[in-house]
Amino acid sequence: MDPLKRKYSFSSFEEAIAFIDRVAPIFSRENHHPLITNFYNTVEFAYYTTSANNSVTELDHMIANEVEAIYQTQDRQF
Repeated sequence: MDPLKRKYSFSSFEEAIAFIDRVAPIFSRENHHPLITNFYNTVEFAYYTTSANNSVTELDHMIANEVEAIYQTQDRQF
């Protein structure tokens, strides 16, 4: 199964990195860490669970939705 992917755009590299820093505590709290790709002003997360044969689980969806909610509600002024 392919990972669950979410991609986000920002106005600068600094905003992209600040977003990663802002959502990182979610991954630590859940002890579940996506593949994170950053290129200039974009950030992409690929969610999958290694202990479930690299498939997408409910936990992946829960974390992705929480990150999405933060992206949607933030002011993007870091």
